[in-house]
Amino acid sequence: MSPKTNPNTSTKTTYNASGRSFSGWLGGKSQLARTIIEMMPEHKHYCEVFGGAGWVLFKKSTSTLETINDVNGDLINLYRVFKYHPEALEKEFETQLISRDEFERLKAEKNSSLTDVQRAARFYYLLRTCFGAKVAEPNFFSHAERPPSLKLGDELKTVLSTIHQRLQKVTIENRNYDVLIQKMDREDTLFYLDPPYYNCEKYYGKDIFGRDDFIKLRELLKNIKGKFILSLNDVPEVHELFDGFYFHSKQIRWSLNSKAHDENNGKELIITNYQIPD
Repeated sequence: MSPKTNPNTSTKTTYNASGRSFSGWLGGKSQLARTIIEMMPEHKHYCEVFGGAGWVLFKKSTSTLETINDVNGDLINLYRVFKYHPEALEKEFETQLISRDEFERLKAEKNSSLTDVQRAARFYYLLRTCFGAKVAEPNFFSHAERPPSLKLGDELKTVLSTIHQRLQKVTIENRNYDVLIQKMDREDTLFYLDPPYYNCEKYYGKDIFGRDDFIKLRELLKNIKGKFILSLNDVPEVHELFDGFYFHSKQIRWSLNSKAHDENNGKELIITNYQIPD
């Protein structure tokens, strides 16, 4: 259970090594979470603007107020079902199998015919059985040496219970990033932003986040009252776009292709509007 917090006080964030998200995510921050969390200043409201699988949220200690947001309606519906209906979601998987035929059937199914719980189960199944956690145009994952990522039976029950507990005091939003930032901005707000990587905007679906959105985001961040941490791939264009903020480099592997040797693979840039002591 989350500890009780005073709604009028700021909190210092600590890293929770045992914290885990419900899934991998394209561009997810499982490898970078500790670095980001250790950079966090004291704050009252933690606001994750591009939620994805929420690796930073699940790896951090609780803040007085917490919000997770994403524009993907399927993802946000899944978060709501995690929070309010974990038993019903578990029941959807009682007779489920991991198979290519089932994957293709669910992939072709339309949300309009489903309840919220069925919609969440469909999305969770596709997310956990596809290659690279790529939610846009997913492909079934099958490997000769690696087991499936989807847990069933008692393992699934444990996963759902843990996620359910962590989300109890988290507000779940489904807004565009600009609307959310303007609504939540206060002097004691800490925004964490993990938008699509530069030049990888289409990986998350059509019209989700475009090249012009980087400029719009930069202008918003120039004028906020609170503090922010922004993570992007370390490329010259990002340095130029966010010139004037503080830059911190980190080396990780984030490519879907483990054999990739692109010069930018693994170069992560963390950008803040406050200075972090060495």
